[in-house]
Amino acid sequence: MSALARSSRTRPRTLLAATACAAAVSLTGCSSSGDGHDAASASSSARPAVCSKTSAPRVAGATVPFGMASPTGSSSALQVSAGAPRTSSLPSGRPGFRLVQVPVKAGVRTNGTFAVDHSQFLLVDRAGRSCEQPSINPLSNGFVALTVDETHTGAGSVAFLVPSSTALSRLSVRYLPAVDATSATLSWRKGAVAPSPTKPPDGCDGKKANLSGAGSRAAFSSSISHGTDVASASIRASAPKRRAFKPGTTQPNDVDAIDVHLHVIAKGADAFLDRRSFALVDGTGRLCRSSDLSSQGETLTSALVKAGHANDYTVVFWAPKGSAIHGLRLVELTKPGGNKVQSTWSDAKLTLKPLK
Repeated sequence: MSALARSSRTRPRTLLAATACAAAVSLTGCSSSGDGHDAASASSSARPAVCSKTSAPRVAGATVPFGMASPTGSSSALQVSAGAPRTSSLPSGRPGFRLVQVPVKAGVRTNGTFAVDHSQFLLVDRAGRSCEQPSINPLSNGFVALTVDETHTGAGSVAFLVPSSTALSRLSVRYLPAVDATSATLSWRKGAVAPSPTKPPDGCDGKKANLSGAGSRAAFSSSISHGTDVASASIRASAPKRRAFKPGTTQPNDVDAIDVHLHVIAKGADAFLDRRSFALVDGTGRLCRSSDLSSQGETLTSALVKAGHANDYTVVFWAPKGSAIHGLRLVELTKPGGNKVQSTWSDAKLTLKPLK
């Protein structure tokens, strides 16, 4: 066989081998010495070990279990919760990372309007590094900010980029009181112990009553009259009753209502009533707070009852949720906002138990 014939037969084999090596280079690497790297090994070595190079702000507040709602600061006006992180089915858009979502909720415990920004929530890895958030949150319930007040709560999910090799059970969530805060006021993590619930002290939570005298006295559901046989005003005050408020701007979300119904009869002359002339005092001598702008369900601000007529009104006071209130007495003052008592209705054995 000629040299030309031998050359034409061996050339295809050389071309095939070169093509196979080129394909191998694209997948696993090809070395003339036979010392190539395994694909899985190369991929594993390139995987990020931590979320980022940024250290997360320290935790200066409580650490609680995932899903537990807690006050965000000393005022206790706002409370938030963060659920356990879970992997989203959406792509992360970054090699070596997966998209993780953290469900959060926010609500108002007392009064006020608050905006909760998505960047106030941090996802932190075991090394104490903050996991980055994508530039655009692709989650269907993602948000930029949640606006909450007494009647509206907020909920949504915050998205994070987490290394694919990181176990989600080792991640924790932190809450910053402000976007640029240097410490977190709350933290959630798996295995955290929930703090023991604190029972509110029994009684109303107003200041100590500074009243003088007792005036005319009667039991609840009895009438007290002032005036003469010709012109007088008679008031019958019912026993205080407790009820739940609906969330609203005229009272905090952490109180119940105490209703007292008044039946007023004017005889011989018109009778004038003012809401600020009535106060409710518990058995410890503390005032039961009330709204300056009229609480939900209240019907008395100021009123004139015409002579020869009778009208009914409701005055509303506040009871701290969870507290039992004993020995209430309603007082009518000689003038609105004063401290001298004209009439007192009471029942030393009356107890308003917490609502279920």
